[in-house]
Amino acid sequence: MTTEKIKSVIWVILMDKKKQKITAGRVPETVTAGELRDAVCRKLRITPDGNEAFAIWICSPLLQIQLKPTHYPTALCDMWYDLLSQFAATTESQAKTDLPVIMMMRNVFYPLEQERCLIMSDPQARYYLTAEAMFNVLTGRYPIEDELAFKLAALQLKMEGKRETSYPSGTIQSVAHEILPWDVMRRNKKQPLHIEKRVREYMKSLNLSTPGTLDHLYLSHCWTQTCYRCGFFNGQTEMVGKKKDIPVRVGITPHNIIIWNKITNVRSVPAFCNNITNTIITYFKLK
Repeated sequence: MTTEKIKSVIWVILMDKKKQKITAGRVPETVTAGELRDAVCRKLRITPDGNEAFAIWICSPLLQIQLKPTHYPTALCDMWYDLLSQFAATTESQAKTDLPVIMMMRNVFYPLEQERCLIMSDPQARYYLTAEAMFNVLTGRYPIEDELAFKLAALQLKMEGKRETSYPSGTIQSVAHEILPWDVMRRNKKQPLHIEKRVREYMKSLNLSTPGTLDHLYLSHCWTQTCYRCGFFNGQTEMVGKKKDIPVRVGITPHNIIIWNKITNVRSVPAFCNNITNTIITYFKLK
């Protein structure tokens, strides 16, 4: 006599603007992260070659962990309190109320050279990679200079089907909080007309000449940023003359460690490593 594996519906949150949830149908509770990712990619019509660009993550406000293809997402969700105790700087009361969700996001180990080739042949993969990059830009996870922020804001509006004529003079300011990172907004809060002027100028330049697709152009700008491909961790650090620790965000790629102040979003100089995978990336600590 054989025992049938218990099947359940596992919801996976995507990194598009709507944060939509998708399910691969009823799957065994013992489904691996690799199997779950492949099932979701099939449903999203991402090509088999594009699967490797993505990974299954378990995320909460306190911790984000990229899973190996052989990990079991449901089992790790059940272990979440223990994982927080091991990898997150948090109090016991915070840990007890923290709820993880399963997400599909970019695989931090996927080579950028392969991504450049992939997005030319797989529009669905390009869409979700762009959506994730846009989320990271708008939430300040990718600290960027003001001019690049204005350029990406113009691209975002064009990708949403907006034209320069969609916004009478003075009205782009009303949607600035939807198209610009919070730190850029804060730096320019006394110059709303400057924001309007620069975004409108970039929108006009896109009308004249737009090489390739808009999402391709958006990604190509993000590729120039050191923090692209980062996995993110929350932390804190002591500051001379300060009584309280300063909250920081730590961005990690296979070759970089980047730390920036979460209050000001000012980034420190990246530390470059030949191979960081044997040191502190949580991905390898989950055996």
